[in-house]
Amino acid sequence: MTTTLLQQAFHLGDRMPMDRWLRFAPPIQALYDAEVATRRVRQLQSAILVGLALYNVYNITSMVLLPDMLVLSMILRLAVVTPSSLALFWLIQRTRPAQTEILVTGAVFGAFLVPVYLFWATRNPFGLFTFGEFPLTILFANMLLTLRFRNAVVFTSGALCVSLLAVATKSGLDPSLRFAFAMQITTACVFALYANHAWERRRCLDYLAALKAKLRAEHADADRQVFHDLSRTDPLTRLPNRRHLTERLETWLAERRDLTVMMIDIDHFKLYNDALGHPAGDACLQDVSDVFARIAAQTDGAFCARFGGEEFTFAVPNVDEAEAERLAGALVRGVTDLRIPHPARGDGVDVVSISAGLVRCAAGVPGSLADLLTAADRALYRAKRQGRNGFVWAEKASPAAPADGHLVALRGPSGDLPARKCPLSVGAA
Repeated sequence: MTTTLLQQAFHLGDRMPMDRWLRFAPPIQALYDAEVATRRVRQLQSAILVGLALYNVYNITSMVLLPDMLVLSMILRLAVVTPSSLALFWLIQRTRPAQTEILVTGAVFGAFLVPVYLFWATRNPFGLFTFGEFPLTILFANMLLTLRFRNAVVFTSGALCVSLLAVATKSGLDPSLRFAFAMQITTACVFALYANHAWERRRCLDYLAALKAKLRAEHADADRQVFHDLSRTDPLTRLPNRRHLTERLETWLAERRDLTVMMIDIDHFKLYNDALGHPAGDACLQDVSDVFARIAAQTDGAFCARFGGEEFTFAVPNVDEAEAERLAGALVRGVTDLRIPHPARGDGVDVVSISAGLVRCAAGVPGSLADLLTAADRALYRAKRQGRNGFVWAEKASPAAPADGHLVALRGPSGDLPARKCPLSVGAA
């Protein structure tokens, strides 16, 4: 059940999402059944056992009030209603909520017919006193079983009709008693049904209030998540922004992972903007960022963010030197393969390209985020000075660096090998 369906069930307004029979809208009813079905079954089972015990107590009163019907009373109560009720006790654990309510309604109506028939059939004068069992059974169904209101209406209406029929057709009953009995059963039915409606309406309203509060809380959480995501997303490229990058790199550094970071810059991007305008520059940034996002998605654990302007950062944990160079090459080739014309370069390359500076922080060695980015940025500018359209590893830290300086952890992956440029050829546009 989705939150959207539940919100639609509330009509997105002030109308209550239940009808005059106190039935929830289908999405809410499905959620309610899923949440309370087990509790409802336990409540019904408890009421069945209590009601069954009290129901059979009337076998004792039948000895005095219905001596002529005593055997039939015991057969109907002990041999018919009791096993049927116990079967119902077992069955309602295995039926859907709507079926459970129908079964319980039918069962309690069947149990009600027994005292009605005994009252109608007895010829003993004391048998009139069994009429008191009628309203008690009706109250039991409406207030202890708490039949759902629509089922309560069906049961109570049927019980009233059967009772009035028994009173009207019972032989030898004084007319004044017929009127009195009719008034008593009618007022008992009205009272029981009113109590059931009040109880059921409160149940429904309480659930809807709790559900609405839950939906509002979830909606607020969703809004907060959206704002949180927006605060960490670059609106133009849809890549993570520098804030998100900082959070991710600081986490990885705190975990002392093996980490490779690439600082990437679009070559001669200012000239591109000057020649073609900012709308074309924005489109170029989006196309290039799509390449980065695609390669990051294909690389386990990779993270790419817009650092600012035409600069991007690509970070990936737990890769060796060869894999890092493969990724850097894929990034460079991916951009040149876009074959975005660059009419203002003046260096013999007529398509948009990128340069990258790579730095690696070895696993288990403490590293500073500022030093890491500084080293990657210096490598980037070395790549630019050496011709662009390629990538360069950061130089190993100087041995003269202070002992507490973290640059010692940012040496190139080749140990004492010098940093080098790995150019990639670009064909004509």
